[in-house]
Amino acid sequence: MQGMAYEVIGYFKERPVIMLVISFVAGFAGNKTVAYDTGRNVLFHLIVGLAGFFLSQFVLRFFGLLQLIEAISEFRLLFDFVAAYLGSFLLAAIIHFLKPL
Repeated sequence: MQGMAYEVIGYFKERPVIMLVISFVAGFAGNKTVAYDTGRNVLFHLIVGLAGFFLSQFVLRFFGLLQLIEAISEFRLLFDFVAAYLGSFLLAAIIHFLKPL
């Protein structure tokens, strides 16, 4: 488990600017999908996006789906965005459930 976490962090460090943009957009989209009228700030979207990105990459590695995604490396950033969005959506739904508007 700890090795997978280091792999995710290493993957993030390869392209930090691109991963931050993907994380922010995924966090923003995930939050807006869960609750449209939230008055959340940019930092909240970025934190949820980064946590969703980390969670999704960890799940991909845990279930061995990373080899399938790497087979079509042309779409890797698209798969990263979709996975980060799903992770952000899940985290935003949990946050909204625990603390509604």
